[in-house]
Amino acid sequence: MAIQTRGGLCAPGACESTVLVERDGLVHLTAKPPNELGVVPAEQLAELEHQIAVADYDEIRSHPFTGFCPTAFDGQEIVFEFAGPAGPERIESCQVEIDYASPLFSAVVAAVGTFVAIPTGE
Repeated sequence: MAIQTRGGLCAPGACESTVLVERDGLVHLTAKPPNELGVVPAEQLAELEHQIAVADYDEIRSHPFTGFCPTAFDGQEIVFEFAGPAGPERIESCQVEIDYASPLFSAVVAAVGTFVAIPTGE
């Protein structure tokens, strides 16, 4: 699984980072080392993998985002990439109204919320 944040302004230009969660639970940035952030506990990793496998991605994408993308005012968009059963699944927060209370995104927040700032609206 990958979580990319993009948009906003950083000192060298536009901000962007990508965090990967490996199958063994290792969480790391794709940027130059040192890039390890930690490890997702086995129980949370198992739940995340289960939710990725059973998620209805068409249903998730059927809820279009209708607000102003945060990148329009120096905020960030979040792009989630999952290795779903039918292949890669990409969910972009400025395209899809993400329900962070849904089983898939609850599992994402539980697994990586300590490593990645995910604006769940709470």
